[in-house]
Amino acid sequence: MNSDSAAEGSAGLQALYPDVDMADGLAEALKRMAVDLGFSLEGLVDGFGRAELATGRGTASIRLGAEERLFLVGIYESGIEWATGATADVGQALRAVAAWQEGEPLDGYVSRFPFMRPGELAYAFAEGNVAQAQWEILLGSDHPSESRQLLLRLAGFGELRSLFPEISYGSIRFTAPPPRRDDRVFFVRGDEELYRVQEFGAERREYALGDIGEVVRRLVEFLATG
Repeated sequence: MNSDSAAEGSAGLQALYPDVDMADGLAEALKRMAVDLGFSLEGLVDGFGRAELATGRGTASIRLGAEERLFLVGIYESGIEWATGATADVGQALRAVAAWQEGEPLDGYVSRFPFMRPGELAYAFAEGNVAQAQWEILLGSDHPSESRQLLLRLAGFGELRSLFPEISYGSIRFTAPPPRRDDRVFFVRGDEELYRVQEFGAERREYALGDIGEVVRRLVEFLATG
């Protein structure tokens, strides 16, 4: 972005958000506004294009809409979307972040802030069965045949149902279920003749196996150690 474009963008934001003094950054501006409303958002810091607050249930963020006045709120933990939404009312956006930080349960939260929509796995995450819910979603969806056939074969191994699967560019990606203690990832792709595996942990490993039972054994062992 050149200097003229940057200046135009800044002027556009000032026109949409005249009440948000961002001279010291978005996070500082929002913290001051929260104090004016009678509560605190200490811990709010500037992230990439947004203000972010680490909470006991993931990270809550606020960013500004570029085309219209909107405060976009997002809450994510370990890749799971707890809730997202947008409002033109900065006070509502700030209160939504504060309420999440204070631990308001999901049901009460989305009722109190109707502009916030729970993510597809949010309730399963809250109930502690996010891996099971993810399996059900993937098995019930229409993925490309290669990935779906592999997923169906792997679904027959009960020991995998406690792990968290995702479809990723023709591979099945496995991690420990959220909230995760580490970032180890296990990828597998292939057919009944040959399975290609990638392990991402302290070290990266790639290898091929001809037996799906051995793939499952390696997968469980890899994600169980750490």
